[in-house]
Amino acid sequence: MTDLTADVSTSETADSVSPAPMARIQVRLGDLGLAKENLRFGEGADADVPQLAATIRAAGVVIPPIVRPGRKGEDAFMALDGRRRRMALLLLKDAGDIDDDYVVECQLAETQAQQAAAILLPNTEHAPVHVADVIVAIGRFRKARMDTAAIARALGYAELEIKRLEVLSAVHPTVLKALRAGKLTLRQARLFARVDDKKQQGQIAQTALDGYFHDYQLREMVEGGRATVDDPRFGLVGLDRYVAAGGRVSADLFGELPDTLLDPDVLSAAWRERVQPIVAHLTAEGLVVYLGVDGAFGAPEGFDRLPYVYRPDLTLAQASALEEARYRVAQLSSALRDLDPWADDAPGLMGPVFSAMAAVAGAPLNRCRIGAVILAPSAQGFGVAASFYSTPPAAEDLEGEIENEGEDDDTEVEGRYGRHAGDVEVPRADIEVEGTSHVFHETLTDVATRGLIRDLADDPSAALTVLVAQLFKQMALQSAGSLEESAVQISGVRYRRGSTPPIAALDGEVKGRLDARRAAYKASGLRPIPWVETLPHGEKMALLAELTAISLNLREPRTSMIRHAARAEAGEIAALCGADLSAHWTPDQPYLAVHSKKQLLGLLDEMGVEDDRARGLKKDPLVDFVVEAAAERQWAPPALSWDRPVAGDADEVDADDGGEARAAEEAGRKGEPLAA
Repeated sequence: MTDLTADVSTSETADSVSPAPMARIQVRLGDLGLAKENLRFGEGADADVPQLAATIRAAGVVIPPIVRPGRKGEDAFMALDGRRRRMALLLLKDAGDIDDDYVVECQLAETQAQQAAAILLPNTEHAPVHVADVIVAIGRFRKARMDTAAIARALGYAELEIKRLEVLSAVHPTVLKALRAGKLTLRQARLFARVDDKKQQGQIAQTALDGYFHDYQLREMVEGGRATVDDPRFGLVGLDRYVAAGGRVSADLFGELPDTLLDPDVLSAAWRERVQPIVAHLTAEGLVVYLGVDGAFGAPEGFDRLPYVYRPDLTLAQASALEEARYRVAQLSSALRDLDPWADDAPGLMGPVFSAMAAVAGAPLNRCRIGAVILAPSAQGFGVAASFYSTPPAAEDLEGEIENEGEDDDTEVEGRYGRHAGDVEVPRADIEVEGTSHVFHETLTDVATRGLIRDLADDPSAALTVLVAQLFKQMALQSAGSLEESAVQISGVRYRRGSTPPIAALDGEVKGRLDARRAAYKASGLRPIPWVETLPHGEKMALLAELTAISLNLREPRTSMIRHAARAEAGEIAALCGADLSAHWTPDQPYLAVHSKKQLLGLLDEMGVEDDRARGLKKDPLVDFVVEAAAERQWAPPALSWDRPVAGDADEVDADDGGEARAAEEAGRKGEPLAA
């Protein structure tokens, strides 16, 4: 034995680089002997050998014995491992069930290392070579009418595991072949067992043998369309209500998939009954309530989808209402965060939350209101999702809005949320085009356009009217339409910086003038060009100046984006009109808030203010001090004059500022109102 151990150590070292697997061979029982190297060579048969014989009679030899070639005076093959299996086979031979020609599948240990390893392995029959062999054996046991307990004792498995593997014994043989070949995992084989069509099992398993199997398709086949306890409807119904309503539940034998609900119709009916308190609550508030299986629905007939909410386009009243409604939803949801959705009174307590959600959806609307809601199961929140829809605006509401459009002086004239009616009425042209080809019609309108270009070019007064009217539509009126809807292809854009409000004494004054002109236009009942033509020449020129001025945009978002050409034009414009900023405005708090303390003190020096108290002030009091000093002197920084270079280092921030200047500057870049 000492020499054998030495050989094993040497052989393992030599074969560790590329271990050689043992081949499987077929051996006649008459050619199978017991090697003297077997550790239990001299022991007799134990009491369990007859049970093992019965197992082999039913399922064959599940675990192949390990043999070596026979030597002189021995049988053709000698068993190094498998003494008890050989004894069981001999018992079957003595009983006449088999003879010497019975074929036993064995593993051939050819090398000395393999033979030594087979001898030293624990001599037990309870460890299967491959789980596929065990699955096949279980199938044979069942055909021999062996019960689960007997199979478990024979194979050394727990009874539950035998039941699970028994299901796999009924799969298509190709599945087990792929499992044995390592092309499928045991978990994937269990997926095959859940497919009812064995022919389909074989076809899919063949793709695994061919090397292009993807189990996501098999998972979709098995799991798709199943109603399980993970269904969002079940989250509100619960197991007790589902079973009480006649629903059946199937547990997964392998314990890998959630329990299946076999009666989805019962589940749907129970969910609909469960949400009735929410339906009653919303119906009492005047909403039409629909129920659906999910939230991906178009608007119900007679209602509209809610338009996209762009926050900067909301009025102050709308924004305030929206914030209050959202706070109410958060408040109610927080109060119910520990609510058990399976509790009997849970749906009734959820009603106010959905009312608050309806208020959130309706807060930004102008000409319509929330009129309908679709309730659908949801895995989030309270187990119920709500999609709200608006009622179409009535004709009288549209007329009322057109009449009252100019009353809100605190809102921007362009881009109001939910607004579709424009200031400019468009009459329908009475043109007969039936029987006319597209080419002929295009040629006709092309030549007519060219003729009008020449006539307008010969009449400067008319051209001035048309230009002013076009700019008036673009920058003073609402919903003027695209360039495609205008005869003149000149567009204008009013200056704005995100949601930063106009400065009352500067662009706010111009905006106020344009609002007044818009009101006068609406009162006239005319279209833009006739209305502009009725203006005296002085008024026409004043309107042109206002429209041109409100279109100026010289803002530079970053110091790396100096607009040299625009600055040159700005200097020329300033020289033409004798620009003097201090005549209308002096530095205010929002402007000074982006300055560092060092820059604020520099402004005081430019004004000639000599007051030692200023240097001891913190940032906010110093800003107020500079505001008062500039107002007393009617002074504006020279850096704001376009005919002068920009002065000062915008990146310098004193330690005393506490980062306030940088925060204010960043807020300005994001288009937010600047605050001190």
